Amino acid sequence: MRLSKNKIEHLSDRILQMLQEHPQIHPNENIDLVTRSIDDAIFENMQAEDEIDDEVEALVADNKNEISAMDMDVGALRSKLKRELSRKKGFVL
Repeated sequence: MRLSKNKIEHLSDRILQMLQEHPQIHPNENIDLVTRSIDDAIFENMQAEDEIDDEVEALVADNKNEISAMDMDVGALRSKLKRELSRKKGFVL
């Protein structure tokens, strides 16, 4: 999933707002640091998902002839491969 910098910042602000509203969490100091940490976490998550997508595309390309010969649904195959690679890496989609 691709997100713009503005969308990431918006999500970070919403997450920070939710944290501040939680009765047991009080991130009142270093709000900028908390926001940047949230931004970084979202960005790293997106990078990890992009890496999985790249692996899926490489697998599909490497097995293109077999996929064609078996008349497989490439979209469904991509989804299944992505779920499987994500599960093996401990990545939650």
